[in-house]
Amino acid sequence: MFLVGVTGGIATGKTLACNFFKKKNIEIVDADEISRSLQEIGQKGYVEVIKAFGDEVLKPNKELDKAKLRKIIFSDQKKKDELEGIMHPIIGEKTLEDVAKIKSKWGVYSAPIWGKYDNFNRTLVIDAPEKTQIERIIKRDNVGEEEAKIIIDKQMSRHSRISFATDFILNDSSIEDFERKLEFYFNFFESQL
Repeated sequence: MFLVGVTGGIATGKTLACNFFKKKNIEIVDADEISRSLQEIGQKGYVEVIKAFGDEVLKPNKELDKAKLRKIIFSDQKKKDELEGIMHPIIGEKTLEDVAKIKSKWGVYSAPIWGKYDNFNRTLVIDAPEKTQIERIIKRDNVGEEEAKIIIDKQMSRHSRISFATDFILNDSSIEDFERKLEFYFNFFESQL
């Protein structure tokens, strides 16, 4: 299976890229979607997060309060490490299951962070200027500039993320320009089969 890893910082365009490839009939395994599904009521991640963080991270309807959880982990590195220690192994298990089920001629694995043991045929890193990321986060997540900067600062560094790249897109212009760049890489990945 020819597998392309797609990564990038928050608000750089990973979701747009995955949606672009999906429209081309390429199956996507998305670590963020897996994480969200594992944190739904009753799922393994949900149960483990409540054990670790208590009922204070629940909304009145018993769903996880992601905004509250985000504030906790972005203000305390130990809590962030604890959450990652809970979620990463179970995300990894589900990812392997989902990748094994890919039926398209090649597939995409999308994740916000990489490790040295992640191994793909190609790794497409999507980046955007920090100012652009901040503007997008403020608009998308309805947070202030300071909180947007904290979120960016707590992620894998730009330098570390780019060090994994075999392929790179700077998403600093229009959606049309970004899609032209994605079209180039789609054709390139197709040519690698």
